[in-house]
Amino acid sequence: MNTVLSLIIMMSQNTIRKDNMNSIACYIIEHLYEIETMSIKNFAENCFVSTTSILKFCQLIGFESYTEFKKNLFTSIDTRKEQLIEKCSHLNEKQLLEKISLFSKENFDIQILNEQINHFIELIKQEKKIHFYGAVFPLGLLESFSEDMTIMGVPIYVHQTPYNQIDLQPNLGIHVIVTLTGRFIELNKEGYLELCYAHDNVVLLSQMKDDHNTDLNIHIPYTINSDYDDIVYILILDLIKYLYYKKIGLNK
Repeated sequence: MNTVLSLIIMMSQNTIRKDNMNSIACYIIEHLYEIETMSIKNFAENCFVSTTSILKFCQLIGFESYTEFKKNLFTSIDTRKEQLIEKCSHLNEKQLLEKISLFSKENFDIQILNEQINHFIELIKQEKKIHFYGAVFPLGLLESFSEDMTIMGVPIYVHQTPYNQIDLQPNLGIHVIVTLTGRFIELNKEGYLELCYAHDNVVLLSQMKDDHNTDLNIHIPYTINSDYDDIVYILILDLIKYLYYKKIGLNK
């Protein structure tokens, strides 16, 4: 990602320092299209910061003024929309599912996966917000997905979770726990269970199964080689994004 929005998303996903810059970034991705006509004064009031903080934020990502920032933000969004439309025009639900099945180590019911993902799409349509939890590297693969879903009106929040420190804040939306092999849950069992019990709409995206503690288990196939796990994960994210685009469109 190399757009203005991608920089903002990276700042919103910074879990190390929750300062004014992080708060401003989070507000932007949650109210993306509202700020297009919003004055800097109203923007600052809505973020509970000063106009000086808004200007500092703009300068931090390379712009001298709020006006210049907004112009470049929405120009880059228009470009990204064109790219998303072009990409989705070449995608196909059946082909994506077949690609996923090609990497499967054993017989895998691709139809069940498709039903699980369509269930997830319905949750997204209802909640319009997704929180991802898990190990650092798999969450790092969310960058492109985060940008395109934000453009389609679904802000993505990433909670990169060190050992035994799962973020248990009562956040609204869908809560997706990403653990390709299940090791994250093994190392954070207590926090994982607390997260499941504390929230509605908890989704597990993993090779392991847990239908008892989660509302939805998107089961990823075991691959012919562990090096392919990330490829399957990205294909599943592409399928989610594609199906949501086909059902909802760009909304703007």
